Amino acid sequence: MRERPYSQEMLELGEKWMAGTITPEEKKRLFDWYDGFDDTELSLDADQAPLFNRLKLEMLQEIRKKIRPSTASATSDAGTGKVRWMARVSIAAAAIFVLAVGGWFFIIHGKTAISVAEKNPATSTENHADIGPGSNKATLTLADGTTVTLDSAGTGNLAQQGNARVIKNGNGQIQYAATNASAARSEVYNLLSTPRGGQYRLKLQDGTDVWLNAASSIRYPTAFTGKERRVEITGEAYFEVAKNAGMPFRVSVTDAAAGEQATDIEVLGTEFNVNAYKDETDQVTTLIAGSVRVTRGASAVTLRPSQQAVITTGAAIKTSRPENIDQIIAWKNGAFEFDDADVPTIMRQISRWYDVDVQYEGKRPEDRFSGTFSRNTSLAGVLQILHISGVRLAAENKKIVIKS
Repeated sequence: MRERPYSQEMLELGEKWMAGTITPEEKKRLFDWYDGFDDTELSLDADQAPLFNRLKLEMLQEIRKKIRPSTASATSDAGTGKVRWMARVSIAAAAIFVLAVGGWFFIIHGKTAISVAEKNPATSTENHADIGPGSNKATLTLADGTTVTLDSAGTGNLAQQGNARVIKNGNGQIQYAATNASAARSEVYNLLSTPRGGQYRLKLQDGTDVWLNAASSIRYPTAFTGKERRVEITGEAYFEVAKNAGMPFRVSVTDAAAGEQATDIEVLGTEFNVNAYKDETDQVTTLIAGSVRVTRGASAVTLRPSQQAVITTGAAIKTSRPENIDQIIAWKNGAFEFDDADVPTIMRQISRWYDVDVQYEGKRPEDRFSGTFSRNTSLAGVLQILHISGVRLAAENKKIVIKS
């Protein structure tokens, strides 16, 4: 499905259709707009029928005039083993029709995305106690070892740490405010950690913003006093670094494999993402804006915007230019986005965000998927999407079993 121009009118017509208030003339304009999409690469599968029950019969009939069920595997690209959950349509109104052509279905109202899958649990997991999505959860470990559970802590001053006050603001973000400049100048360190099923945002004393993904951590001084600003991370983090040419910002990635040296990322003022989970094949630094230099041992590269530094155990750093930067930082913006991803890659992210364990029975599926959905989607909604896309699975309590 190729992208089509859109307008606020199409969004409004789509919402009118869903509400049953659309006029025949308006419906014709909406259907004509939809008819401009090329869906020849897609087909429907009988397993998708339960989802169609939530759509009005008249629209379903119109869609079926254009897309016919096939005896082949649902939405499979012949001979490639790839499955398309959703053709890429960058328009809210088009979301009304996405269900029929691929499996991802969202109704967009303003900035809120609601998955129909949440309202219609998959038959294969209907006895599964649903699990909600992750949320803003983290633990702050102070210099003396005291821990603060941030999701239950009130707003305002939380602690005094060296030359800074620890504050939880009205948006739930942790930030540091300088206090008495004549106090001892020795660095005091805090550790912010997110569990599986958690994320958090932090503003360092210099004004740098940090987003932590699930199962991640950052260790940092409460005030920067030396010749550089250095922090240490595990897991995944996104940085918007405050500019200070006289005090370079450095990130040490401490998830190096046994026998490997730590990765050092040097920046002056920039935006970048670091994915350094131990269960991922590669450690990847993606530059959004500015400039960074990534070093591990004797290997070093300097990145330009939209470039990546990819580190594989035992190999020199490689650079690449991803086709879709938005996919890499989708987690920061409240979404999962996959582009030709295999099932293990998808399930690792689901495991971290929903705090569930994933097991495989037999050979791991070789199909690959593309699609996008909100991180606010419940686990039942996610499992339903996987199920109708051809992934055989079973769910019980906090364990998901993927079957061959």
